[in-house]
Amino acid sequence: MKRIKLVNRIFYCIFLLGFLLFMASGFIFSTVDKVTPADKRTSVVVKPEDTRYIGDDTIEYHVKIRASAGNNNALAFVSRHQEVEVYAGGRLIYYIKAHRSVYGTTTGTNYTIVNIPPYTTDIIVRLTNVYAGHKIRGTTFEYGDETKLIKELIAKSLPSAVLSSFIIIVGFAMIILWIFCRKKIAQTQALFYFGIFAMIIGAWALNETDIATILVENRKIGSLIGYVLLMMIPIPFMQAEKNFFQIGKSALNNILCAIYAATAVILLVCHITGVCEFKNSVYIIHVMLVMSLVYFCTVLIKRVWVKGFDRKVKANIIGAAALGISMIVDLIAYYKGMQQTDLIGKLGILIFIIVLGYESISEAFEKIKEGQKVDFYKEMAVTDTMTGVYNRFAFEEWEQETSDYEGYSIVTFDLNNLKWCNDNLGHAAGDAYIQASARIIKEIFGRHGKCYRIGGDEFCTVINQKQKSFDIGRHVKQLRELEKYTEEELGIKDLNVQIACGYAEYDIKTDKNFEDTRSRADKRMYESKRRLKRE
Repeated sequence: MKRIKLVNRIFYCIFLLGFLLFMASGFIFSTVDKVTPADKRTSVVVKPEDTRYIGDDTIEYHVKIRASAGNNNALAFVSRHQEVEVYAGGRLIYYIKAHRSVYGTTTGTNYTIVNIPPYTTDIIVRLTNVYAGHKIRGTTFEYGDETKLIKELIAKSLPSAVLSSFIIIVGFAMIILWIFCRKKIAQTQALFYFGIFAMIIGAWALNETDIATILVENRKIGSLIGYVLLMMIPIPFMQAEKNFFQIGKSALNNILCAIYAATAVILLVCHITGVCEFKNSVYIIHVMLVMSLVYFCTVLIKRVWVKGFDRKVKANIIGAAALGISMIVDLIAYYKGMQQTDLIGKLGILIFIIVLGYESISEAFEKIKEGQKVDFYKEMAVTDTMTGVYNRFAFEEWEQETSDYEGYSIVTFDLNNLKWCNDNLGHAAGDAYIQASARIIKEIFGRHGKCYRIGGDEFCTVINQKQKSFDIGRHVKQLRELEKYTEEELGIKDLNVQIACGYAEYDIKTDKNFEDTRSRADKRMYESKRRLKRE
Protein backbone atom coordinates (compact mmCIF):
# COMPACT_ATOMS: atom_id res chain seq x y z
CA MET A 1 0.00 0.00 0.00
CA LYS A 2 2.85 2.39 0.83
CA ARG A 3 4.44 1.75 -2.54
CA ILE A 4 1.12 2.38 -4.29
CA LYS A 5 0.94 5.76 -2.54
CA LEU A 6 4.52 6.42 -3.65
CA VAL A 7 3.63 5.66 -7.27
CA ASN A 8 0.60 7.96 -7.02
CA ARG A 9 2.80 10.79 -5.78
CA ILE A 10 5.28 10.22 -8.58
CA PHE A 11 2.51 10.32 -11.19
CA TYR A 12 1.23 13.52 -9.60
CA CYS A 13 4.68 15.10 -9.89
CA ILE A 14 4.94 14.02 -13.54
CA PHE A 15 1.48 15.46 -14.23
CA LEU A 16 2.47 18.73 -12.55
CA LEU A 17 5.68 18.80 -14.59
CA GLY A 18 3.72 18.29 -17.81
CA PHE A 19 1.28 21.04 -16.85
CA LEU A 20 4.13 23.48 -16.20
CA LEU A 21 5.67 22.59 -19.56
CA PHE A 22 2.32 23.16 -21.28
CA MET A 23 1.97 26.57 -19.63
CA ALA A 24 5.54 27.48 -20.59
CA SER A 25 4.95 26.48 -24.20
CA GLY A 26 2.12 29.02 -24.33
CA PHE A 27 4.66 31.83 -24.06
CA ILE A 28 6.31 30.56 -27.25
CA PHE A 29 3.48 29.31 -29.46
CA SER A 30 0.41 31.21 -28.26
CA THR A 31 -0.40 34.45 -30.10
CA VAL A 32 -2.75 37.31 -29.32
CA ASP A 33 -3.84 40.03 -31.76
CA LYS A 34 -2.57 43.08 -29.93
CA VAL A 35 -1.04 46.23 -31.36
CA THR A 36 0.77 48.92 -29.38
CA PRO A 37 2.36 52.17 -30.61
CA ALA A 38 5.78 50.53 -30.33
CA ASP A 39 4.73 47.74 -32.69
CA LYS A 40 4.19 50.26 -35.49
CA ARG A 41 7.77 51.45 -35.19
CA THR A 42 10.58 49.47 -36.78
CA SER A 43 14.03 48.45 -35.66
CA VAL A 44 16.80 48.03 -38.23
CA VAL A 45 20.25 46.50 -38.29
CA VAL A 46 22.79 49.28 -38.66
CA LYS A 47 26.17 48.69 -40.28
CA PRO A 48 28.96 50.97 -39.02
CA GLU A 49 30.33 53.40 -41.59
CA ASP A 50 33.81 52.94 -40.20
CA THR A 51 35.51 50.42 -37.90
CA ARG A 52 38.87 51.29 -36.34
CA TYR A 53 41.24 49.18 -34.25
CA ILE A 54 43.06 51.11 -31.55
CA GLY A 55 45.95 49.01 -30.33
CA ASP A 56 45.37 45.31 -29.63
CA ASP A 57 42.46 45.60 -27.24
CA THR A 58 40.14 48.36 -28.46
CA ILE A 59 37.76 48.58 -31.38
CA GLU A 60 35.86 51.74 -32.33
CA TYR A 61 32.69 51.85 -34.43
CA HIS A 62 31.39 54.95 -36.20
CA VAL A 63 27.66 54.53 -36.69
CA LYS A 64 25.49 56.81 -38.82
CA ILE A 65 21.76 56.91 -38.01
CA ARG A 66 18.77 58.86 -39.28
CA ALA A 67 17.98 61.88 -37.16
CA SER A 68 14.75 61.60 -35.18
CA ALA A 69 12.85 63.88 -32.85
CA GLY A 70 11.68 61.00 -30.66
CA ASN A 71 12.91 60.44 -27.11
CA ASN A 72 12.57 56.64 -27.14
CA ASN A 73 15.08 55.72 -29.85
CA ALA A 74 17.90 53.44 -28.81
CA LEU A 75 20.97 51.65 -30.12
CA ALA A 76 21.35 47.99 -29.07
CA PHE A 77 24.45 45.79 -29.18
CA VAL A 78 26.25 43.06 -27.23
CA SER A 79 29.57 43.40 -25.42
CA ARG A 80 31.53 40.51 -23.93
CA HIS A 81 34.04 41.19 -21.16
CA GLN A 82 34.58 44.67 -22.57
CA GLU A 83 34.48 48.21 -21.31
CA VAL A 84 31.95 50.27 -23.24
CA GLU A 85 31.90 53.94 -24.22
CA VAL A 86 29.14 55.46 -26.35
CA TYR A 87 29.43 59.00 -27.74
CA ALA A 88 26.63 60.96 -29.40
CA GLY A 89 27.69 64.12 -31.22
CA GLY A 90 31.09 63.91 -29.50
CA ARG A 91 29.51 63.74 -26.00
CA LEU A 92 29.84 60.65 -23.75
CA ILE A 93 26.28 59.44 -23.07
CA TYR A 94 26.88 55.88 -21.80
CA TYR A 95 29.76 53.81 -20.41
CA ILE A 96 30.59 50.56 -18.60
CA LYS A 97 33.88 50.52 -16.70
CA ALA A 98 35.68 47.52 -15.17
CA HIS A 99 36.61 47.52 -11.49
CA ARG A 100 38.73 44.94 -9.68
CA SER A 101 37.14 43.07 -6.73
CA VAL A 102 37.17 39.58 -5.23
CA TYR A 103 34.40 38.74 -7.69
CA GLY A 104 36.63 39.59 -10.64
CA THR A 105 37.40 42.44 -13.00
CA THR A 106 35.14 41.50 -15.88
CA THR A 107 32.16 43.53 -16.99
CA GLY A 108 30.53 40.26 -18.10
CA THR A 109 28.28 39.84 -21.13
CA ASN A 110 25.96 42.81 -21.60
CA TYR A 111 23.07 43.29 -23.98
CA THR A 112 23.41 47.05 -24.04
CA ILE A 113 20.49 49.29 -24.99
CA VAL A 114 21.54 52.96 -25.11
CA ASN A 115 18.90 55.69 -25.36
CA ILE A 116 19.92 58.10 -28.11
CA PRO A 117 19.24 61.85 -27.74
CA PRO A 118 16.85 63.44 -30.31
CA TYR A 119 18.29 64.64 -33.66
CA THR A 120 21.49 62.61 -33.19
CA THR A 121 23.07 61.33 -36.42
CA ASP A 122 26.64 60.39 -35.47
CA ILE A 123 27.41 57.79 -32.80
CA ILE A 124 30.77 56.37 -31.74
CA VAL A 125 30.90 53.06 -29.85
CA ARG A 126 34.23 52.08 -28.31
CA LEU A 127 34.77 48.57 -26.92
CA THR A 128 37.92 47.76 -24.95
CA ASN A 129 38.85 44.27 -23.77
CA VAL A 130 38.98 44.00 -20.00
CA TYR A 131 41.55 41.21 -20.33
CA ALA A 132 44.55 42.05 -22.50
CA GLY A 133 45.73 39.55 -25.07
CA HIS A 134 42.30 38.21 -26.05
CA LYS A 135 40.96 38.54 -29.56
CA ILE A 136 38.70 41.56 -29.92
CA ARG A 137 35.13 40.45 -30.38
CA GLY A 138 33.09 42.53 -32.75
CA THR A 139 29.40 43.16 -32.44
CA THR A 140 26.32 44.09 -34.48
CA PHE A 141 24.02 47.05 -33.97
CA GLU A 142 20.27 47.51 -34.04
CA TYR A 143 18.57 50.89 -33.98
CA GLY A 144 14.94 51.63 -33.29
CA ASP A 145 12.29 52.12 -30.63
CA GLU A 146 13.66 51.07 -27.22
CA THR A 147 10.47 49.24 -26.23
CA LYS A 148 10.42 47.45 -29.57
CA LEU A 149 14.05 46.38 -29.16
CA ILE A 150 13.40 44.93 -25.71
CA LYS A 151 10.29 43.06 -26.90
CA GLU A 152 12.19 41.60 -29.86
CA LEU A 153 15.05 40.54 -27.60
CA ILE A 154 12.67 38.76 -25.22
CA ALA A 155 10.84 37.08 -28.11
CA LYS A 156 14.11 35.81 -29.62
CA SER A 157 15.58 34.48 -26.40
CA LEU A 158 12.37 33.11 -24.86
CA PRO A 159 12.64 29.63 -26.48
CA SER A 160 16.14 29.22 -25.03
CA ALA A 161 14.98 30.47 -21.63
CA VAL A 162 12.00 28.10 -21.62
CA LEU A 163 14.19 25.13 -22.62
CA SER A 164 16.69 26.00 -19.88
CA SER A 165 13.91 26.35 -17.31
CA PHE A 166 12.44 23.02 -18.39
CA ILE A 167 15.82 21.33 -17.93
CA ILE A 168 15.92 22.72 -14.37
CA ILE A 169 12.37 21.50 -13.68
CA VAL A 170 13.21 18.02 -15.00
CA GLY A 171 16.26 17.90 -12.73
CA PHE A 172 14.19 19.02 -9.74
CA ALA A 173 11.58 16.34 -10.52
CA MET A 174 14.32 13.69 -10.58
CA ILE A 175 15.55 14.77 -7.14
CA ILE A 176 11.99 14.69 -5.76
CA LEU A 177 11.56 11.20 -7.21
CA TRP A 178 14.85 10.14 -5.62
CA ILE A 179 13.71 11.48 -2.23
CA PHE A 180 10.54 9.37 -2.48
CA CYS A 181 12.38 6.27 -3.66
CA ARG A 182 15.72 6.25 -1.81
CA LYS A 183 14.46 4.53 1.37
CA LYS A 184 12.25 2.11 -0.51
CA ILE A 185 14.48 1.09 -3.41
CA ALA A 186 18.18 0.38 -3.59
CA GLN A 187 20.42 1.77 -6.37
CA THR A 188 18.57 5.01 -7.15
CA GLN A 189 21.63 7.27 -6.78
CA ALA A 190 21.72 7.80 -10.55
CA LEU A 191 18.42 9.70 -10.28
CA PHE A 192 19.91 12.03 -7.67
CA TYR A 193 23.07 12.79 -9.66
CA PHE A 194 21.19 13.18 -12.96
CA GLY A 195 18.87 15.60 -11.17
CA ILE A 196 21.78 17.64 -9.79
CA PHE A 197 23.48 17.60 -13.21
CA ALA A 198 20.29 18.74 -14.96
CA MET A 199 19.66 21.57 -12.48
CA ILE A 200 23.25 22.83 -12.72
CA ILE A 201 23.48 22.72 -16.51
CA GLY A 202 19.97 24.16 -16.82
CA ALA A 203 20.89 27.05 -14.51
CA TRP A 204 24.06 27.66 -16.52
CA ALA A 205 22.11 27.65 -19.80
CA LEU A 206 19.49 30.02 -18.37
CA ASN A 207 22.25 32.36 -17.16
CA GLU A 208 23.61 32.50 -20.72
CA THR A 209 20.35 33.69 -22.31
CA ASP A 210 19.79 37.29 -23.41
CA ILE A 211 16.88 37.54 -20.98
CA ALA A 212 19.32 36.91 -18.12
CA THR A 213 21.54 39.76 -19.31
CA ILE A 214 18.57 42.10 -18.87
CA LEU A 215 17.19 40.65 -15.61
CA VAL A 216 20.56 40.27 -13.85
CA GLU A 217 21.87 43.81 -13.95
CA ASN A 218 25.19 43.00 -12.27
CA ARG A 219 26.83 41.12 -15.12
CA LYS A 220 30.04 40.60 -13.17
CA ILE A 221 28.11 38.35 -10.79
CA GLY A 222 26.28 36.79 -13.75
CA SER A 223 29.62 35.92 -15.34
CA LEU A 224 30.97 34.51 -12.06
CA ILE A 225 27.85 32.35 -11.63
CA GLY A 226 28.30 31.00 -15.16
CA TYR A 227 31.92 29.95 -14.59
CA VAL A 228 31.19 28.38 -11.20
CA LEU A 229 28.23 26.41 -12.59
CA LEU A 230 30.43 25.14 -15.44
CA MET A 231 33.01 23.90 -12.91
CA MET A 232 30.29 22.08 -10.97
CA ILE A 233 29.04 20.06 -13.97
CA PRO A 234 31.67 17.25 -14.33
CA ILE A 235 31.38 15.59 -10.88
CA PRO A 236 27.59 14.95 -10.78
CA PHE A 237 27.75 13.99 -14.47
CA MET A 238 30.40 11.32 -13.84
CA GLN A 239 28.70 10.10 -10.67
CA ALA A 240 25.40 9.81 -12.55
CA GLU A 241 26.98 7.61 -15.21
CA LYS A 242 28.79 5.51 -12.61
CA ASN A 243 25.57 4.83 -10.71
CA PHE A 244 23.50 4.44 -13.89
CA PHE A 245 25.70 1.55 -15.01
CA GLN A 246 26.13 0.35 -11.39
CA ILE A 247 29.90 0.27 -11.74
CA GLY A 248 30.56 0.11 -8.00
CA LYS A 249 33.98 1.20 -6.77
CA SER A 250 36.00 2.85 -9.53
CA ALA A 251 39.48 4.19 -8.90
CA LEU A 252 39.46 6.17 -12.16
CA ASN A 253 36.15 7.82 -11.28
CA ASN A 254 37.34 8.72 -7.78
CA ILE A 255 40.66 10.09 -9.05
CA LEU A 256 39.03 12.23 -11.74
CA CYS A 257 36.42 13.59 -9.31
CA ALA A 258 39.19 14.46 -6.83
CA ILE A 259 41.16 16.21 -9.60
CA TYR A 260 38.07 18.16 -10.70
CA ALA A 261 37.26 19.23 -7.14
CA ALA A 262 40.86 20.31 -6.45
CA THR A 263 41.06 22.15 -9.80
CA ALA A 264 37.81 23.98 -9.11
CA VAL A 265 39.06 25.13 -5.70
CA ILE A 266 42.41 26.28 -7.14
CA LEU A 267 40.74 28.18 -9.99
CA LEU A 268 38.33 29.86 -7.58
CA VAL A 269 41.18 30.94 -5.28
CA CYS A 270 43.15 32.26 -8.27
CA HIS A 271 40.10 34.21 -9.43
CA ILE A 272 39.44 35.74 -6.01
CA THR A 273 43.08 36.74 -5.50
CA GLY A 274 43.40 38.09 -9.05
CA VAL A 275 46.28 35.74 -9.96
CA CYS A 276 44.30 34.29 -12.88
CA GLU A 277 40.65 35.13 -13.36
CA PHE A 278 38.11 32.72 -14.83
CA LYS A 279 38.14 34.44 -18.21
CA ASN A 280 41.84 33.58 -18.55
CA SER A 281 41.49 30.05 -17.14
CA VAL A 282 38.22 29.06 -18.82
CA TYR A 283 40.08 26.72 -21.18
CA ILE A 284 40.93 24.57 -18.13
CA ILE A 285 37.21 24.33 -17.32
CA HIS A 286 36.55 23.34 -20.92
CA VAL A 287 39.24 20.63 -20.68
CA MET A 288 37.49 19.32 -17.55
CA LEU A 289 34.20 19.11 -19.45
CA VAL A 290 35.80 17.35 -22.42
CA MET A 291 37.54 14.87 -20.09
CA SER A 292 34.24 14.05 -18.39
CA LEU A 293 32.68 13.40 -21.81
CA VAL A 294 35.64 11.17 -22.74
CA TYR A 295 35.15 9.29 -19.46
CA PHE A 296 31.48 8.87 -20.36
CA CYS A 297 32.42 7.41 -23.77
CA THR A 298 34.99 5.11 -22.13
CA VAL A 299 32.39 3.75 -19.72
CA LEU A 300 30.00 3.28 -22.63
CA ILE A 301 32.55 1.36 -24.72
CA LYS A 302 33.42 -0.87 -21.76
CA ARG A 303 29.73 -1.58 -21.19
CA VAL A 304 29.30 -2.57 -24.86
CA TRP A 305 32.36 -4.82 -24.62
CA VAL A 306 31.04 -6.61 -21.52
CA LYS A 307 27.26 -6.74 -22.07
CA GLY A 308 26.69 -5.79 -25.69
CA PHE A 309 24.08 -3.36 -26.99
CA ASP A 310 21.43 -3.53 -24.28
CA ARG A 311 18.75 -0.90 -23.67
CA LYS A 312 20.93 1.17 -21.34
CA VAL A 313 23.73 1.31 -23.91
CA LYS A 314 21.40 2.37 -26.73
CA ALA A 315 19.94 5.16 -24.57
CA ASN A 316 23.42 6.34 -23.64
CA ILE A 317 24.60 6.34 -27.26
CA ILE A 318 21.72 8.68 -28.13
CA GLY A 319 22.45 10.80 -25.06
CA ALA A 320 26.21 10.88 -25.75
CA ALA A 321 25.64 11.95 -29.36
CA ALA A 322 23.26 14.74 -28.33
CA LEU A 323 25.50 15.96 -25.50
CA GLY A 324 28.66 15.69 -27.62
CA ILE A 325 27.14 17.73 -30.46
CA SER A 326 25.87 20.27 -27.95
CA MET A 327 29.31 20.61 -26.34
CA ILE A 328 31.13 20.89 -29.68
CA VAL A 329 28.70 23.55 -30.95
CA ASP A 330 29.03 25.58 -27.74
CA LEU A 331 32.85 25.37 -27.68
CA ILE A 332 33.16 26.34 -31.36
CA ALA A 333 30.73 29.21 -30.81
CA TYR A 334 32.72 30.41 -27.80
CA TYR A 335 36.16 30.32 -29.40
CA LYS A 336 34.98 31.59 -32.80
CA GLY A 337 32.90 34.39 -31.30
CA MET A 338 29.73 33.08 -32.94
CA GLN A 339 26.21 33.92 -31.74
CA GLN A 340 22.76 32.35 -31.99
CA THR A 341 23.97 28.78 -31.33
CA ASP A 342 22.61 28.55 -27.80
CA LEU A 343 19.28 26.98 -28.88
CA ILE A 344 21.09 24.08 -30.59
CA GLY A 345 23.22 23.51 -27.51
CA LYS A 346 20.23 23.53 -25.18
CA LEU A 347 18.30 21.10 -27.38
CA GLY A 348 21.22 18.68 -27.19
CA ILE A 349 21.35 18.98 -23.41
CA LEU A 350 17.59 18.51 -23.18
CA ILE A 351 17.71 15.35 -25.33
CA PHE A 352 20.47 13.94 -23.12
CA ILE A 353 18.55 14.71 -19.92
CA ILE A 354 15.25 13.31 -21.23
CA VAL A 355 16.73 10.10 -22.69
CA LEU A 356 18.86 9.16 -19.70
CA GLY A 357 16.37 10.56 -17.23
CA TYR A 358 13.66 8.41 -18.80
CA GLU A 359 15.86 5.34 -18.47
CA SER A 360 16.63 6.13 -14.82
CA ILE A 361 12.97 6.77 -13.98
CA SER A 362 11.90 3.61 -15.85
CA GLU A 363 14.42 1.62 -13.84
CA ALA A 364 13.09 3.15 -10.63
CA PHE A 365 9.52 2.20 -11.57
CA GLU A 366 10.62 -1.35 -12.40
CA LYS A 367 12.21 -1.62 -8.98
CA ILE A 368 9.05 -0.23 -7.41
CA LYS A 369 7.06 -2.98 -9.14
CA GLU A 370 9.57 -5.58 -7.98
CA GLY A 371 9.31 -4.19 -4.47
CA GLN A 372 5.53 -4.35 -4.64
CA LYS A 373 5.74 -8.02 -5.59
CA VAL A 374 8.17 -8.72 -2.75
CA ASP A 375 5.93 -6.89 -0.29
CA PHE A 376 2.89 -8.77 -1.58
CA TYR A 377 4.50 -12.18 -1.18
CA LYS A 378 5.91 -11.21 2.20
CA GLU A 379 2.48 -10.04 3.31
CA MET A 380 0.92 -13.25 2.02
CA ALA A 381 3.44 -15.30 4.02
CA VAL A 382 2.38 -13.70 7.32
CA THR A 383 -1.33 -13.11 6.62
CA ASP A 384 -4.23 -15.47 7.19
CA THR A 385 -6.01 -15.48 3.82
CA MET A 386 -9.46 -16.23 5.23
CA THR A 387 -9.64 -13.46 7.82
CA GLY A 388 -7.00 -10.92 6.74
CA VAL A 389 -5.33 -10.85 10.19
CA TYR A 390 -1.79 -12.07 10.80
CA ASN A 391 -1.21 -15.84 10.97
CA ARG A 392 0.53 -18.12 13.45
CA PHE A 393 3.84 -17.84 11.58
CA ALA A 394 3.77 -14.05 12.06
CA PHE A 395 3.05 -14.49 15.78
CA GLU A 396 5.95 -16.91 16.25
CA GLU A 397 8.22 -14.62 14.23
CA TRP A 398 7.33 -11.73 16.53
CA GLU A 399 8.14 -13.87 19.59
CA GLN A 400 11.54 -14.80 18.15
CA GLU A 401 12.43 -11.23 17.19
CA THR A 402 11.33 -9.74 20.54
CA SER A 403 13.79 -10.07 23.39
CA ASP A 404 12.18 -7.80 25.99
CA TYR A 405 8.51 -8.48 26.73
CA GLU A 406 8.21 -6.02 29.58
CA GLY A 407 5.14 -3.82 29.09
CA TYR A 408 3.48 -6.30 26.73
CA SER A 409 0.18 -8.03 27.33
CA ILE A 410 -1.94 -10.49 25.37
CA VAL A 411 -5.63 -11.13 24.81
CA THR A 412 -6.52 -14.64 23.64
CA PHE A 413 -9.82 -15.54 21.96
CA ASP A 414 -11.74 -18.72 21.19
CA LEU A 415 -15.01 -19.07 19.28
CA ASN A 416 -17.80 -20.93 21.08
CA ASN A 417 -20.12 -23.22 19.10
CA LEU A 418 -17.95 -23.33 15.94
CA LYS A 419 -18.05 -27.14 15.72
CA TRP A 420 -21.83 -27.14 16.22
CA CYS A 421 -22.14 -24.49 13.52
CA ASN A 422 -20.07 -26.53 11.02
CA ASP A 423 -21.98 -29.76 11.79
CA ASN A 424 -25.50 -28.30 11.75
CA LEU A 425 -25.36 -25.15 9.60
CA GLY A 426 -22.58 -26.09 7.18
CA HIS A 427 -18.96 -25.07 6.70
CA ALA A 428 -19.94 -21.95 4.75
CA ALA A 429 -21.73 -20.70 7.87
CA GLY A 430 -18.68 -21.70 9.95
CA ASP A 431 -16.37 -19.72 7.66
CA ALA A 432 -18.68 -16.68 7.89
CA TYR A 433 -18.60 -17.05 11.70
CA ILE A 434 -14.78 -17.09 11.72
CA GLN A 435 -14.51 -14.09 9.37
CA ALA A 436 -17.07 -12.03 11.29
CA SER A 437 -15.35 -12.81 14.59
CA ALA A 438 -11.97 -11.73 13.14
CA ARG A 439 -13.52 -8.42 12.06
CA ILE A 440 -14.93 -7.85 15.56
CA ILE A 441 -11.60 -8.63 17.24
CA LYS A 442 -9.67 -6.40 14.83
CA GLU A 443 -12.13 -3.52 15.16
CA ILE A 444 -12.02 -3.50 18.98
CA PHE A 445 -8.47 -4.63 19.77
CA GLY A 446 -6.60 -3.95 16.52
CA ARG A 447 -6.01 -0.29 17.38
CA HIS A 448 -3.91 -1.39 20.38
CA GLY A 449 -1.80 -4.08 18.73
CA LYS A 450 -1.55 -6.74 16.05
CA CYS A 451 -4.21 -9.43 15.77
CA TYR A 452 -3.26 -13.02 14.92
CA ARG A 453 -5.16 -16.18 14.02
CA ILE A 454 -3.13 -18.89 15.75
CA GLY A 455 -5.51 -21.81 15.25
CA GLY A 456 -8.75 -22.84 13.58
CA ASP A 457 -10.95 -20.86 15.96
CA GLU A 458 -8.22 -19.31 18.12
CA PHE A 459 -7.08 -15.68 17.89
CA CYS A 460 -4.91 -13.39 19.96
CA THR A 461 -3.91 -9.72 20.12
CA VAL A 462 -0.49 -8.61 21.41
CA ILE A 463 -0.66 -5.21 23.11
CA ASN A 464 2.22 -2.92 23.99
CA GLN A 465 1.03 -0.95 26.99
CA LYS A 466 4.28 0.71 28.02
CA GLN A 467 2.74 4.13 27.46
CA LYS A 468 -0.67 3.60 29.11
CA SER A 469 -2.72 0.95 30.91
CA PHE A 470 -5.19 -1.25 29.03
CA ASP A 471 -8.78 -1.45 30.28
CA ILE A 472 -9.80 -5.02 29.38
CA GLY A 473 -13.24 -4.73 31.01
CA ARG A 474 -14.37 -1.87 28.76
CA HIS A 475 -13.22 -3.71 25.65
CA VAL A 476 -15.00 -6.93 26.65
CA LYS A 477 -18.27 -4.96 26.95
CA GLN A 478 -17.73 -3.66 23.40
CA LEU A 479 -17.07 -7.24 22.29
CA ARG A 480 -20.40 -8.46 23.68
CA GLU A 481 -22.31 -5.61 22.02
CA LEU A 482 -20.80 -6.36 18.62
CA GLU A 483 -21.56 -10.07 18.99
CA LYS A 484 -25.29 -9.33 19.03
CA TYR A 485 -24.99 -6.94 16.09
CA THR A 486 -23.01 -9.53 14.10
CA GLU A 487 -25.68 -12.20 14.63
CA GLU A 488 -28.22 -9.91 13.01
CA GLU A 489 -25.81 -8.89 10.25
CA LEU A 490 -24.99 -12.49 9.27
CA GLY A 491 -28.65 -13.48 9.33
CA ILE A 492 -27.84 -17.16 9.95
CA LYS A 493 -30.69 -18.81 11.85
CA ASP A 494 -29.77 -20.42 15.22
CA LEU A 495 -26.19 -19.05 15.07
CA ASN A 496 -25.08 -17.88 18.50
CA VAL A 497 -21.94 -15.71 18.20
CA GLN A 498 -19.83 -16.02 21.35
CA ILE A 499 -16.15 -15.01 21.54
CA ALA A 500 -14.47 -16.11 24.75
CA CYS A 501 -11.44 -14.07 25.75
CA GLY A 502 -8.73 -14.01 28.40
CA TYR A 503 -6.22 -11.34 29.29
CA ALA A 504 -2.76 -11.46 30.92
CA GLU A 505 0.16 -9.06 31.30
CA TYR A 506 3.75 -10.18 31.07
CA ASP A 507 5.23 -10.53 34.56
CA ILE A 508 9.00 -10.56 34.64
CA LYS A 509 8.94 -12.30 38.05
CA THR A 510 6.82 -15.30 37.08
CA ASP A 511 6.98 -15.59 33.29
CA LYS A 512 10.07 -17.21 31.77
CA ASN A 513 8.91 -16.19 28.32
CA PHE A 514 5.85 -14.85 26.54
CA GLU A 515 4.38 -18.35 26.19
CA ASP A 516 3.90 -18.37 29.97
CA THR A 517 1.95 -15.13 29.64
CA ARG A 518 -0.17 -16.63 26.87
CA SER A 519 -0.86 -19.70 29.01
CA ARG A 520 -2.23 -17.53 31.83
CA ALA A 521 -4.41 -15.66 29.32
CA ASP A 522 -5.63 -19.02 27.95
CA LYS A 523 -6.72 -20.15 31.42
CA ARG A 524 -8.84 -17.04 31.81
CA MET A 525 -10.14 -17.46 28.28
CA TYR A 526 -11.35 -21.02 29.06
CA GLU A 527 -13.04 -19.71 32.20
CA SER A 528 -14.81 -17.16 30.00
CA LYS A 529 -15.70 -19.91 27.53
CA ARG A 530 -17.41 -22.02 30.23
CA ARG A 531 -19.18 -18.98 31.67
CA LEU A 532 -20.60 -18.02 28.28
CA LYS A 533 -21.92 -21.54 27.69
CA ARG A 534 -23.78 -21.49 30.98
CA GLU A 535 -25.49 -18.23 30.09
